[in-house]
Amino acid sequence: MALYSQRNDRLNGLALCAGVGGLEVGLHIAEPGYRTVCYVEREVFPAATLVARMADAALDNAPVWDDVTTFDGVPWRRKVHLVTGGYPCQPFSFSGLRKGEDDPRHLWPSIRRIVSEVEPEWCFFENVEGHLSLGASTVIGDLRSMGFRVKAGLFSALECGASQIRRRVFIMAHADKVAILQPDRTGAFVGRDEVQGRPHSNGLAGCSGKGGAPLDAHLAFDESLRGDANTDVQVPVFAPAPHQFASWAEILDRRPDLQPEFFGLGDGLENRMDRSDAAGNGVVSLAAAYAWRTLKAAMLKGN
Repeated sequence: MALYSQRNDRLNGLALCAGVGGLEVGLHIAEPGYRTVCYVEREVFPAATLVARMADAALDNAPVWDDVTTFDGVPWRRKVHLVTGGYPCQPFSFSGLRKGEDDPRHLWPSIRRIVSEVEPEWCFFENVEGHLSLGASTVIGDLRSMGFRVKAGLFSALECGASQIRRRVFIMAHADKVAILQPDRTGAFVGRDEVQGRPHSNGLAGCSGKGGAPLDAHLAFDESLRGDANTDVQVPVFAPAPHQFASWAEILDRRPDLQPEFFGLGDGLENRMDRSDAAGNGVVSLAAAYAWRTLKAAMLKGN
């Protein structure tokens, strides 16, 4: 238990089905002491993106394993505080056949095995809205059978200021045999006191709770995109929605270089499909940060 007796100045994470790292970026926002120590991702483009983000220091330098079904969690036992994962959504998605456990892309059994091998203090998983009615009860039941207390919620990118809804299920688990770590000097994990009844908003104002470090700073405007010194036009983190013509006009008047690109049906299709696929399966990092803080606050309150 020595690993968990320390204060929360360092939180080591193992990222399963890591994709392009959106969930990991969210955890860096929500937990300043977080560090990814290993990624597991089999798709070539997401794995290459992870390497590129390590090179530009957006993500932690760590090895990348190529297959969650062959990954051995035993060597990582007592070295990892947190196991994260955005396991494939195709078995549960409303846009698919919803074969659940009969889908060959169903990877929860491998995730469950690795969790049992690693014995982390925390687990944090993400999946599509359809997971609520197919598969989530199994995941929650398996985690409880392994000695975890579980909190879950449905969160949207819209709540964090994005122009898309993108509802996602986030599942948090904490090992019952381990006392929940107290807040560190940054108050990084303090979040909302309630999971239910949180308002939909265009930002994260107030979501940190009393004494917490708010996420609002991560929604701040990029000073490098202001334009000339005589204007107060600012570029937001999230682009305006397609129908928000006035917002686009205000931005493009000052920054015409940000003009959206328009392509024909076949233009660049082949070399852009991997990006489109990665984005479609990706996690909005601010939504992940919001979900982590909200669920962790509920977990602390329940403790």
